[in-house]
Amino acid sequence: MDGAMMREQPEHTRTSENGPTVEVDLRALLQIVTPIEEHAEDLALRTVRRALTMEQNPDPLPLALLTDTLVTHCVGLAEGIEAIPAGQRPVRGQGALRDWATLRADGPGDGPLGPWSYARQLALVARSMVMALRGHRAATEARTPYVGRPGLPPLAPSAP
Repeated sequence: MDGAMMREQPEHTRTSENGPTVEVDLRALLQIVTPIEEHAEDLALRTVRRALTMEQNPDPLPLALLTDTLVTHCVGLAEGIEAIPAGQRPVRGQGALRDWATLRADGPGDGPLGPWSYARQLALVARSMVMALRGHRAATEARTPYVGRPGLPPLAPSAP
């Protein structure tokens, strides 16, 4: 009966002292996560385009909403860059994080063009962050020919 119960258990699940654990195929996770990240990056780039093509002296409310959206994008993109190990972090990403920290600390400048200029600077930082993340992703995907599995031989990415 024990053998029959073991066969009923899915192959990807095993039990341990702390209860059942699940082995996850990282390729499947990457197939889900990468498009989500790319979608978020595309949204950020659309917002960047809106900010960089905006005329001087826009209405205060649309400018405030655009600035808020840019800040939100920068927060998420900065988390993505900070998740890259420091030794592998692209130079462009390091610069974007530095500029982001400066913009957060300084805020918009005084004068009639202060908020407009601030939104444009946020847009430039967001664009740099997206380019750094995409460059890192492309370099990482190109460098990873095999999927490592602890205790098992490497698995080619095209294997089922």
